[in-house]
Amino acid sequence: MKNNASANFTGIDIGDMFDISNPVSIRNFHLSHPGREARFFKSGTSFIFNGFAISLCHGGSCSLKMNGNEYRISGNAVLVFSPNQLIEMQSVSEDFTAESISVSFDVILEFPSPVDINIINSAIRKPVVPISEADMARLLEYHGFIRRRYAETANAYREEISKTLLYALMLEICNMLRTASGDEADVSRPRQEKLTDDFFKLLIRHFRTEHNVGFYADKLNRTPKYLSSAIKRLSGRSVPDWINSTLISEIKLMLKVTDKTILEISEDLNFSSPSVFVQFFRHNTGITPLQYRKQP
Repeated sequence: MKNNASANFTGIDIGDMFDISNPVSIRNFHLSHPGREARFFKSGTSFIFNGFAISLCHGGSCSLKMNGNEYRISGNAVLVFSPNQLIEMQSVSEDFTAESISVSFDVILEFPSPVDINIINSAIRKPVVPISEADMARLLEYHGFIRRRYAETANAYREEISKTLLYALMLEICNMLRTASGDEADVSRPRQEKLTDDFFKLLIRHFRTEHNVGFYADKLNRTPKYLSSAIKRLSGRSVPDWINSTLISEIKLMLKVTDKTILEISEDLNFSSPSVFVQFFRHNTGITPLQYRKQP
């Protein structure tokens, strides 16, 4: 349990949601499950989730705060949790119903544009989007199709197929978010929003080797101070926060799904030494990389 100035909150790690004993589970890609849903939609809870979650809310109601902003869901709506936002569930009705997909940030970064950038920026600006009954029916159809393919354990390509279908679902949601946010073409968008898009594009390409704000500021022809201020104003998080959280997600993935040593991982991610790498991971997670790797 952690404390901040206004609330007690817990951290929900996308890696902890993986059930290694379940042959249907795909690492860092999780579909609705009563036990997991209760971790998100429970009255009076506050949490930070380091993954990316899409919930198709189609029954009952709930009210919540995300980074201090209040939202209420009643009827058909898409709810998107972007990484490392403070979420406070104020009330959830007994008949609240949602179908959710939760993935790691890395899964989002694997998608080609426009999803990788647009879904992040749109979700930060407008995380709750009311939609029509027809739109909800279409999205639930996608979700059902993903669930069926996800469960086909005999299919050697089920993970790739599931992610491809998720990409299609997110394109549909991106269009709904874009329409709801009133986004137009790049040429007419405010300069700071365009700057944020450009920063995320650079981050996706370079976060494994470039960890300093100065690199991104130089590429974008801005001072580090101006870039950090602009990104934090729109996204709620500073440039160092985005760099660090993206690195931590990548490190966790490498620790869990590869046999690489601490030295190899630290070299792959351009840390000056294994000790600096271990110190960075412990500072951001509270445990060492080896302790994280040994967790079930």
